[in-house]
Amino acid sequence: MNIGKLKVVNGPRDAVIRDLMQVAQGPRTGQHYACFCEAHLFVRAHREDAVLGALQDAHFVYPDGTSLALGARLTGVRFEQRHPGPVVMLDLCGNGQAAGLKHYFYGGREGVGDRLSTKLQSLFPKIQIVGHESPPFRQLTEQEQAEAIARIEASGADVLWVGLGAPKQELWMQSHLGKIKVPLMMGVGAAFEYFSGDQKWAPYWMRRFGLEWLYRMLTGGPRLFKRYLTYVPLCCYFLIKESLRSRFVRAES
Repeated sequence: MNIGKLKVVNGPRDAVIRDLMQVAQGPRTGQHYACFCEAHLFVRAHREDAVLGALQDAHFVYPDGTSLALGARLTGVRFEQRHPGPVVMLDLCGNGQAAGLKHYFYGGREGVGDRLSTKLQSLFPKIQIVGHESPPFRQLTEQEQAEAIARIEASGADVLWVGLGAPKQELWMQSHLGKIKVPLMMGVGAAFEYFSGDQKWAPYWMRRFGLEWLYRMLTGGPRLFKRYLTYVPLCCYFLIKESLRSRFVRAES
C-alpha cells in the first residue's frame, strides 16, 4: 500500500510475524531490512532524499505511529493494524524461540545491551542472544566497521536488531545492505531503551489507544516535546497534500 512516497505494509500482526520469521530463517544474503515509520520518520522521508531512499530500499516498512495511521485515514486509507517497533520486537523474540532464532543487538548506550539481554531472557527463557554491542556515537573507521561486521557474522545471528535512533538506523541498514551476512536487520530505535529500563515505556492503556506519542511528548524532555509538536501536524499536512494531489490527477485524467 502506498502512503505518500512510501510503500507501507498493511496487514494483521500474525501475517507480519509470519513474513519476518520466513525471512529470518532464509538465506544469509543481508538483503532484507525492516523499518517502522512514525510521524517523525515519515516527514524526514518526504523532506530528505537520503531518508526517503533508505525507506524505499527496505524490504518491509510498517506503520508505527498513530499520527501516521490517522493521517492516512484522511486520505481514505485505513490500516488493518499498527505495528509499533517495540511490540513487533517482543512478538518476534517470543515466536522465534521455537525456531531457534539467534539475535544480535547493535546500538544503545554502554550497558544497554546487557540490561536489554537480561530483560528479554527473563521474558523468553529459550531466546538465543548471541551478542550485543554499543558502537561509539562518532563515525566508525573502516577497520572498526569491518571488525563489527565480522563479530556479527561470527555470531551466526539470524536477526540483527539495530537501535541507533531514526533516521540514523535506517541509513545504517541501507549502507550495510548486502554487506553483512545476516538474513534480517530490524531498526527498532527506542525499543532498546524501553526494554533495558533506561526509558519508561508508555503504560499499557496508553499504548492500547495509540497514545505512545503523547506519553513520550510529555515525559521525554524538551527535545521530544518539540519533535512531536512539529512532526505530528507536518505528517498530516503531507498526507492531506498527497491526497489532494492524487485526486486532482485522477480528475484531470
